[in-house]
Amino acid sequence: MKKNFLIGFGVGMSALACAYIYWHQLTASKQDQLAVKLDDKFATGRDKAADIEAKAVDFAGTNVQAALSSLKDSTSKLKGHLNSARQNFDDESEVMQDDIVIDHRSAFSKVKQNAEQEGFRPTEKFYPHNN
Repeated sequence: MKKNFLIGFGVGMSALACAYIYWHQLTASKQDQLAVKLDDKFATGRDKAADIEAKAVDFAGTNVQAALSSLKDSTSKLKGHLNSARQNFDDESEVMQDDIVIDHRSAFSKVKQNAEQEGFRPTEKFYPHNN
């Protein structure tokens, strides 16, 4: 990691040194022309960035509005569905009161009786004896 940093730092510093030497070897007219070209490049870059930003804002604005309206429609449909399901459940809950009820005690006692009749004990507990 340190080696890569030092290599990158050395390459960057040498590029800056070369650019500085090249800049000072240019004549004043060439420096002015180069400065004008750089200013033009930066200006066109700023213009392109502003155009891209405007397009992104327009695109996001239309898509966000469409997504919000779709979300509102879906939410209202879901609320209606849940309300109708709650209404149906409340109506059917009175009818379902006489359904089958499984008594857990009777089910376990039958299993225990079957295990004892076969001579098989599913669980054995060993306690230390205090004599």
